[in-house]
Amino acid sequence: MKKLFFIPLLLSSPAWAQSSLDVFEDEVIIQGIYDRDISLEEVAASVAVLGVEDLQDISFVHPAEALNAIAGVNIHRGSGQEHLTAIRSPVLTGGAGAASFLYLQDGVPLRAAGFANVNGLFEGGTEFAEQLEVFRGPGPAEFGSNAVHGLINIQSQDVASPTRIRLLGSSDGFAGFTAAHSAGDFRVAVTANHDNGFRDDSGFDQQKIQLKYQGQFGVWDVKWLTSFQNLNQETAGFLQDIDEGPQGEELLRDEDIRFSNPNPEAFRDSESYRTQASFTRDIGADKTLKLTPYARRSELRFLRHFVPGQALEKNSHTSVGLQSALFSDDWNIGADVEYTQGKLLEFQENSDALTFNPAITFTQGLHYDYEVESFVGAAYAQKNFWLSPQTVFDIGTRAEYTRYEYDNQTTEGRLGRFIRLADRTDDFFVITPKASLRHEVSDNLNIYARGARGARAPQTVDLYSVQLNQTGGEADVETLDSLEAGLKFDNEVLSFEAAAFSQWKDNFFFRNSDGFSVANGRTKHIGIEASFLAKFTDWLSLSGDGTLARHTYDFDDVNLNLDGLADESNTITDGDRVDTAPDTLVNLRLTARTLKGLTAEVEWSHVSSYFTDPGNTQSYDGHNVFVLRSSFDITNNLRIFGRVDNLFDEIYADRADFAFGNERFFPGRPRTVFFGLSSEF
Repeated sequence: MKKLFFIPLLLSSPAWAQSSLDVFEDEVIIQGIYDRDISLEEVAASVAVLGVEDLQDISFVHPAEALNAIAGVNIHRGSGQEHLTAIRSPVLTGGAGAASFLYLQDGVPLRAAGFANVNGLFEGGTEFAEQLEVFRGPGPAEFGSNAVHGLINIQSQDVASPTRIRLLGSSDGFAGFTAAHSAGDFRVAVTANHDNGFRDDSGFDQQKIQLKYQGQFGVWDVKWLTSFQNLNQETAGFLQDIDEGPQGEELLRDEDIRFSNPNPEAFRDSESYRTQASFTRDIGADKTLKLTPYARRSELRFLRHFVPGQALEKNSHTSVGLQSALFSDDWNIGADVEYTQGKLLEFQENSDALTFNPAITFTQGLHYDYEVESFVGAAYAQKNFWLSPQTVFDIGTRAEYTRYEYDNQTTEGRLGRFIRLADRTDDFFVITPKASLRHEVSDNLNIYARGARGARAPQTVDLYSVQLNQTGGEADVETLDSLEAGLKFDNEVLSFEAAAFSQWKDNFFFRNSDGFSVANGRTKHIGIEASFLAKFTDWLSLSGDGTLARHTYDFDDVNLNLDGLADESNTITDGDRVDTAPDTLVNLRLTARTLKGLTAEVEWSHVSSYFTDPGNTQSYDGHNVFVLRSSFDITNNLRIFGRVDNLFDEIYADRADFAFGNERFFPGRPRTVFFGLSSEF
């Protein structure tokens, strides 16, 4: 593979300015986060937008390749299309990882709030996106549960967009085809991707189809979107310590181990379907009514390779809902309703999986079999007050009610570490206020301050996939209070954005490194984010995004081992660092457009060291990875492009953690060449 290092510069694709460019372009419009389209300069919050040209030039295989260039975002890639997300947060797992970030398709959540998927981005139409919109911090009043640390909206291409075709391949067996074409009021987009995987017995096949209609129905402007996604993945499991042989990060440096797969039997199969329609009409001179009904279905089967016992989990949910909003230029009110039927079955075929602690044995047999009906109703209001022609004060709030009806489909009681609850009903009610102040200092400079609360009802798995240290209904509403101040500056030479934030989270529900639940955790998060674009000449520019943050536990939690002593890896002391939360994230891009149609770029991504367990006894050293990109326009409609990922063949981990007494790693992809052709007409 190293012989491919000589691949010429012409075979790499640009990610010209990425998030930095879009942050500062006045014409950039946020399309799916608010009730109405709104320009970035009007928003008193940290929002980044990756436009269609950026996304096409990056030609990403995994959304992390694009999103990790945004300040405050840190997505850990697992095997294949799996991922764990951080937005102004640690990289979160389990129910916390699924429910702390809201993933949207054209403003509609990809999943029902209590049934989120920790790998949720692979279900969206990222390959067909007009833009990716990332809101950092608690979401606006339009969204409730799961918009806690932030949200990502995948905005589909307009039917007026040109025909686009892309062929993409790689030196290690990736092959992909994506095409989108409009005819009249309809646009159809398809993609099919195959990846051999760079580790043994790994890889995936994924297909997506999207159909969009834009037109008139009487007095209504209509946008209708229907999509389907299918994923069949052979999953490579964690590399982890064994009794003999390399330990810790030495696992990554052993060539035989690095490319091996200790869980060749692991897999992930997913299908998802959704349809949504937005009906918009003017009501009077300055008011607009918007109704968005939707329906969705998701099915997922996977082997829980990341825990002892490797149980098979099957889960699915079907939901219908309606978003409604009435708004003008300076106020909006709305109401949302959603009904969901979901189910989960978990069965361990393997014999009892012993651990260093018999109390946490993963027992053979049926762990859970239950169904849940969910109802969510919410109402919100928001109003702008102009204090002067340059100063606007914005205030809003959202009230949300969630009700779960749980129906156990098997016997009640305990099986090993697993507890099957009797039928029950749980209700949650939250109010999430928001307020901001924005002032235009000059034509080039805006400053703002924002205070907001984010909250979420517990995930159904947190409530009903109960383990022996829990009681029924123990999980409660999680809240995050945030204060933020920032500035946005741009002129012809320099564009710059910076934000400082402080966040406090209560009732943080998570699982420690023994897999046991902590229901009432508290954490603090403080940091600074910055993005810039410096244009040195007409053909040379430097852009970058960086984050400096500190994430700490704000409570004490003592866990005992078999000897009755504190389990150091799982004993949390107030002030300890939250695991998988690096202090520093940096992304720098030097871009040159030296000749007509020729672009070249080098990108540096830095992740600092971080602790991998709650007790701060284990850590990962961090890494630096470089990417080389370039493209050449053969004609006005045809481009050849490529890139060299991991240019210097850095040995690193996409993810490092510590669980069940072992250090564990997902190794990063070695140096790989991607190349392809794209056409637009």
